[in-house]
Parts: sequence; C-alpha cells; structure tokens
Amino acid sequence: MSLFLRFCGTSLFLLVAVCVVISAQGTLAQGTIKGVITDNETGTRLTGVSVRVEGRALGAYSNREGQFLIKNVPADSYTLLVSLVGYELKKIPVVVRQGEATELEIKLRAQILRTNDVVVSAGKRAQAAQDVPVSITTVDAQGLQQRNITRVDDALRYIPGVYVARDQVNIRGSSGFSLGFGSRVSMFLDGFSMLSADGGDVKFDVIPMFNVERIEVVKGAGSALYGTGALGGVINVITAQPSELPEFRFRGFGGAYTLPRYEEWRWRSTMPLLGGADVSYSQKIGNVGVLAAIGWKGNDGYVDYFDNWQANAFAKASIEFSQRATMNIIFSHAYDNRTNWTFWRSLREATRAPLGTNPAERFVSVKTMLAADYRDVFDENFFMTARLGAYRTDFTTLNQATAGTQIASVANALNGEVQFTSILDKSLLFTYGINAIFNMIERSPIVVAEAPTQFIGAAYIQGEYKPLSNLTLTLGSRFDIEQTSNGVQGSGLIISPKAGATWVLSEETQLRGSIGAGFRAPTLTERFAALRFGSFTVAPNQNMRSERSWSFEIGGKQAFKLFGQDWTMDGAVFNNEFTDLVEPRLPSATNPQIQFINITRARITGIEVGITGWLPERFAGFETSLTLMSPIDLGLNQILKYRSTTLWYSRLILPLSFVASGAFQLQADYRFQSRFDEIDDLSVAIRDATARVPIHVVDARLIVNMAQLASFPALLTLNVRNLLDYYYTEIIGNLAPTRHITLQVDMKL
Repeated sequence: MSLFLRFCGTSLFLLVAVCVVISAQGTLAQGTIKGVITDNETGTRLTGVSVRVEGRALGAYSNREGQFLIKNVPADSYTLLVSLVGYELKKIPVVVRQGEATELEIKLRAQILRTNDVVVSAGKRAQAAQDVPVSITTVDAQGLQQRNITRVDDALRYIPGVYVARDQVNIRGSSGFSLGFGSRVSMFLDGFSMLSADGGDVKFDVIPMFNVERIEVVKGAGSALYGTGALGGVINVITAQPSELPEFRFRGFGGAYTLPRYEEWRWRSTMPLLGGADVSYSQKIGNVGVLAAIGWKGNDGYVDYFDNWQANAFAKASIEFSQRATMNIIFSHAYDNRTNWTFWRSLREATRAPLGTNPAERFVSVKTMLAADYRDVFDENFFMTARLGAYRTDFTTLNQATAGTQIASVANALNGEVQFTSILDKSLLFTYGINAIFNMIERSPIVVAEAPTQFIGAAYIQGEYKPLSNLTLTLGSRFDIEQTSNGVQGSGLIISPKAGATWVLSEETQLRGSIGAGFRAPTLTERFAALRFGSFTVAPNQNMRSERSWSFEIGGKQAFKLFGQDWTMDGAVFNNEFTDLVEPRLPSATNPQIQFINITRARITGIEVGITGWLPERFAGFETSLTLMSPIDLGLNQILKYRSTTLWYSRLILPLSFVASGAFQLQADYRFQSRFDEIDDLSVAIRDATARVPIHVVDARLIVNMAQLASFPALLTLNVRNLLDYYYTEIIGNLAPTRHITLQVDMKL
C-alpha cells in the first residue's frame, strides 16, 4: 500500500510541476464572448449549459446565474454550440472583434429525454452528437436523481440496447455472462479507465453517482481510441465540476422490499429495509474549485443472508493555472461489506442461501482511485490533455466469528496518457496521443504466478475532415502492444482501425455510418487463476489470444411533427463480428476443470429503432426503443449463449401541469428482455441452473418539486422499482431484485 501511495504522490507532484511550468507562458489577448442563458418558456436562468466554439478548443459552462464567459477568442466569425441535456441543441453565429466583448442573450427550448447533446466520449473531445458517426446515448443528472440511481449499472438498465448481468454490461449483445471476469465494454470515469487490474471488470460502487453530471454510452467497437475492453462499446461517466458559488447538497432515502407472494420464499416476517444518505459541498475560491462528498447506504437484502452496507468518498479539485491551462484532481474511494454466497439454494427456495453457508463469513472490498488531468490550450488550433491515474482494488473474505482471513487479493492498475488535438483549418482536425497501462496483482492466493504483471502500450490517431459544411469524414487507428510477465507471451501488436461518416441533410435529417475494430486482452486472472470451487478446480491458461471484434453500423435521425409537437426517430442497422471470444470451459463428468479458453466465433446482427416526443398540448412525454438481434455462435451454429434477441424500453412522463403549477410529475419505465435460449448447463453444481424467463419490469415514481410548492429547494421522489413484483433472473441461480419502495429527498442550498 505504501508503494502505491508513494507512486501516486510522486506522479501527481511531477504532473503539477510540469503544468505550472507550461502554463507560465503568456496568455492570449483577444476578444471575449459572454452572455446569459434562460429557458425559452419560463425565463429561468439555466445552470451548467455547455457553450462551445465549433472547431476550436474554446468553451465554458454557465454558472448558477445562467452567465457564461469565454476569454481569449481570436477575432473571427464562429458558430457557438449551446447545449444542455433536456434542451434542444442551439447553433448561434457570432463575430468576435479584437479587444471587444460579444454579448448574447440565449434562450433554450425544452426537449424530452434523449437530446442532441454535445458529447466528449466518441472522439475524446467535445463535439456535437450530430457529428458522431456511431450511436450514442446520454443520461443526465436529472434522470439519475429522479430514479434514485446509486450505482452505474442501475442507470444503464434504462438505456436502449443495453442490459446488465451482475457486473457484465451488455451493449447490443456484446458481453453475455463470463463469471465476472473481463468486461467487453470499457468504463471510464472522467476519461480514466475503471477496469480492474486483475479481472478486467468494473466495480460499480467506486463510481460516485451522487456527483455525476451525465453518462455517455457509445455503442459499437471503440478500441480505435480507447483500447482494450471496447469490443461492444464505451461508457464514460462524467462528474460535475465544482460550482462557482458555495453549494451544499443532501440526498437521503429509505424504503423496504415487499415480502414475496410465495409462502416458501418468506425467509422473514417483516419487510427488509434499505436506505442511505449522501452529502456534498462545492465551492470555487479564486482559481481553485473544490467538490467533496461522502455517502453511505445499507440494505437488509431481498433474499436471506444478503445484507450489505457500503460507504464512499469522492473529491474533485479544479485548478486554473491561467486562462488556458487547467487541471483536475480526482479521488474516489468505496468500501463494501456483504455476506458471501453466490447462488440460490434452489428455485423452490430462491430466497435462501445454499446449505452450509456461514452467516459469519463476509466479503469485504476496498476500492481507491486517484487521478489527475491537465489541459493546456497552446493556441486556438492546438491543445493538449495529459492524464495520469492509479486504481487499487483490495478484496478480503473474513470470518467474523473467528476474526480470520481466508482470502485476500490486492491489485493495482496504473494508467498514463498524453493526447493532442490539432486543428489545421476549419475543415480538418486531428486527435492523437500515446497511452500506457500497467496492471499488477500485488498478492492473491488464486493465481499460480507470483505478482503477475501486464503492460499495454499504445499510440493512436484520428482525423476528422469536413469536405462540405454538412459532411464529416472520420478515419483513424490505434496500435497496441500487450506484454505479460512470468515468461508468458502476450498478444503482441494489435491494430484497431476505424472509419465513419456523418451527413446532415437538413436540420431534421441526419445520416451516419461507421466501421471499427475492438479488442480485449486476456486479463491476469483469466491467464493465471488457479483455485478450487467445491469439487471443481479452475485451471490457468497462459496461451490465450486477445478477443477481437468488428462493428458495422448504418443509422440516421429524423425529426418530424406529430400532434403539432416535435418528435424524433433514431434508427440503426448493425453487424458485430467477434473472434477468439474468451469463455469459461465448464466442468463435465469427464473433465472436472474450469478453464478460460478461446473457443467462440460469433456474429450479432440487428436493428435498433427509437422514438421520442410529446403528446398534444405537451400533456405527456413519450419515449420507446426496440432492439432486435440475431446472436449466432458460428462455431456451434446455434444461438450465442447468454444473449437475448429482443430488448424493448419505454418511458412515459406526465408533467401534471394542471396541478399546483406543475409541481407534481408522474413517470413510468417499462423494460423487456427476451429469455436466454442458450446457456451453459451448470446443474451439476447449481440446482435449477436452467430456470429462466423473459424479463418484464415496470418502475414508477411520483416527483414533487418543493420549490414550486413551498419555495424550498428540494425534490421529493416516491420510487417503486419492479412495481408488478415480477420474479426473474439476470444470471443463472440468482433471483433478481423483487419489488421495493423508497422515498427520497434531494435538496440543494
């Protein structure tokens, strides 16, 4: 631990020192753009609006008074991209003159749900979503707040084409279920990789959901810019910046699970409880802004012996060295303590732990992430971003009765990146950089090698060319080299190209197309794991190849009028090809070993269509999406295991504007997922392992805006998850969460 802390401290000190030296150069003395942004209908001043100069590394966010200021803008004509999730993207032509301030009054019009937002994930820079050649979905802080989202995986369940099986995020059928090892979707926190060093999976509780500004989900292979893990897509969680003025925020919630309708499932006579609280404080003093937050949540569990409690801390410091040089330092910490069992006793006793489960045995995990990024705008056509991060995971199995430790595993991931953006002219832009990842298992009783390590070094470049004002062409590639210690041959050189195009035919019609490669290097756990699981053993395999994928997509977006209101339809046809997929070879009567091997070639073709809009008189907002897929195991010529063929998501919003001036709002979500037609038969180890049904889940909530009722800055939300108390499994041998009701208060001062 001391080595980890010394590395982090030294690295951050050096990065700060370099930043100070670089930023000591003189500032650019040109014009400014400033203004006030309000809601078109209510006149309310809007906070957190993104204002970007198209084609330039210049921009700002509006403060609590709706004001923004962009300094040092060279004299010229520009187009401003003004965006806020929940509002329509607005493009404003401006003329900046030397030494003068251009003042604007901007009014934004509200829009339902999915928006044409400015995104940063698809191209590793701020750009309008209409210029992105792949499907991308954003979830804003408001949606997270209203649904009482406390984990990223809960938020992802409301995104079209996405479903989650425990810790596996599945975008358009990419992931399946791989026993918790190796994510086929890359997860980032403010641009920093959150894949663990040992298993290459995502630990969702370390993501600080209370302080998230938005989540961006990029669908399709994304290794051309993001490297390993991005076979099926990329998820970037973006946290809020420290506020200009002092801001205190509190969220508390409490609730209960209803008792199962089946008598044999009732393992207690009273309803299991759940609850939690978060507090944060944010303020900017001079050139330094600070955001600090702590949180806690506990849960009796909806099944027996499944209680858990978690604590987390998050801090973010934003430093302005000059008007063009800034730095963010991020710290995130999570502690999790829960009972330790994996599968149900049987379907008849689905709420009970397997026989022999020791209630005194607890699974404890500690996750810590420390990172910094520095951004310097050398001039309006050239800027740099440097990132340095460290991520530590510590897992322990404890017996509280004996105070003994059975298993302890510690792993460290180090990640460094330098990225440049060069704008040659208004029609040609390049993003390029180098990236290094170092993974190490510090200690673990489940690996055969002592302190195995993995190194991935990469260089990447992507060009964006606008031959016409409404046509954007994208071409790029990434070059990765993966090496593993202990005499094990790594994957060698891996090339991940990408090409795409977007064509804006009009304000109402947009077309896009892309093709790109993805890869995932085998994790240290997959290569070196060796342990006993009951009567079975997990054997290492040091000869695995990297998983590869190709993603092809053609899609478009069409705006139209219906019932006199604005509606939008977005659709895409996609084809994903996978080779050398790593899957566990499960035990049989003749072979009691479990081993990760390259066994599968697969193809997933499909179509995805979504529609959003308002009903007449803006009586209700409506959103629905349908994803149809054909996942085929080409090696076995059958349905690919652990994949659904149909995903359907719908959302209804009733503003209730006729009640108390719109202080009340009703919302409902419906999620459907077809049953898995093919799974591994684990009945030899897990009773009723083949039990599975389609998933039908309805969530509902009542939202009360206390600011409109009593001039008190708080939001009350009554949430009912799984309203119909539908019983299903997301993975084999595990009952999914039953109906639970929570009351939440969220206030900001």
